[in-house]
Amino acid sequence: MKHFLIERMPSGEKETQGFMSFPGALLATIEQEWREDPSRPGGESNNSCVPAGTYKLIPHVHHGKDVVALVNEELGVYYLEDDMPAEGGRFLILLHIANWSHDVVGCIGPGLWKTDSYQGPMVKSSSDAMKDIMAHINGGDAELEIRWIS
Repeated sequence: MKHFLIERMPSGEKETQGFMSFPGALLATIEQEWREDPSRPGGESNNSCVPAGTYKLIPHVHHGKDVVALVNEELGVYYLEDDMPAEGGRFLILLHIANWSHDVVGCIGPGLWKTDSYQGPMVKSSSDAMKDIMAHINGGDAELEIRWIS
């Protein structure tokens, strides 16, 4: 099984930044900040970064592009809406092309590096980063571990 790791820094006002590593690569990541939702597991749907934990990566096509969905039912994160129990959770959390935190609605955007811009922190060359991720997965089983660092 292929293993990916995201280590995140504490959330900023509007974003969470981190680094994704896997054999032969170190990428930057951008997400929205953590937003708790006491009424459901997994944080605030479509507005929060992804809960820390380990996820199975599921191939998915989003807007005609190959991406991956994150699934960990114990953390309240499901592949599709129909997979969620009545008490709720989050679904279709994707790792996809994005540059700023406002480009990801509860998802993760990878880039080859990070920088600051007139719109705030961002990752660059996200399309190339996704190509690297998909090439590493190469149709095999994969998991993503996400953890906070100080």
